[in-house]
Amino acid sequence: MKSFYRFLGSKYFILPVVLTPFAYLVWVFVSNSNQIEVSDTEASVDTTIAENVVSDPTESTADDLGFDPSLFMVSEEEHQAATQQVEENAVPEPVVTHLHEKLTDETGDIAVAFFILVLCLTPLKVVFRRSKFVSALNRHRRIVGLACFFYATLHLSIYLTNGLQTLLDELTRFYIAAGLSAFAILLVLAATSSNLAQRSMGGRKWKKLHRIIYLAIPMILYHKGWAGKADWNSIREAFVWFTPLFALQIVRISKQIKKRSVPKSAPKG
Repeated sequence: MKSFYRFLGSKYFILPVVLTPFAYLVWVFVSNSNQIEVSDTEASVDTTIAENVVSDPTESTADDLGFDPSLFMVSEEEHQAATQQVEENAVPEPVVTHLHEKLTDETGDIAVAFFILVLCLTPLKVVFRRSKFVSALNRHRRIVGLACFFYATLHLSIYLTNGLQTLLDELTRFYIAAGLSAFAILLVLAATSSNLAQRSMGGRKWKKLHRIIYLAIPMILYHKGWAGKADWNSIREAFVWFTPLFALQIVRISKQIKKRSVPKSAPKG
């Protein structure tokens, strides 16, 4: 078991954990790009065919052939029935996923997942103080926090591919302002996450500064649940995501209150 816990606390365990989502994003980008290329090719072929279909001036008209066109007309009911039957039997066009929106959503969800994970590690250590499994996982708090900031940066960068004006136009929307404020907090924490920053600031000041991460909890919860949709499904999904964090924090706080309420034994002699 010692070798297992040693592996659990090593870089060989945590690096695949933080890099697998990036590999997934690359796969999403490549697969959807191929679909877009196929769709564009089919559209260009259809346009070429449409352009090449021209009327032949040598064809005979109905008047030249001397027949009554009304013989070939159908009633409105027959036309509606035939049109509906053709539409039902038609092959559906391939649906191309909106790549920008999909990548924005995926990177945001991954960043939120790492955010929740890093905030769950400390209360897990408090609740399960003697667990070697939890202690091994807590060695990765810094890299998990940096992974959260990395995917949050990807999320913001993909969102801004439409231009900075998009952000300026939508900044009045509260969920956009909440997400941007949470990103600013993550930026400060990532910039001061090194051992050098901790030594230069001092342990006590460094801990006080990094407690501002708790301010980001309601911001990110609101940003995820109300991100342009504000329907009950997305709000409920956001609260489900944050339920483990809330439960662990409640247990952690209750244990700390209980520990402080226990009177210290008087010194002997």
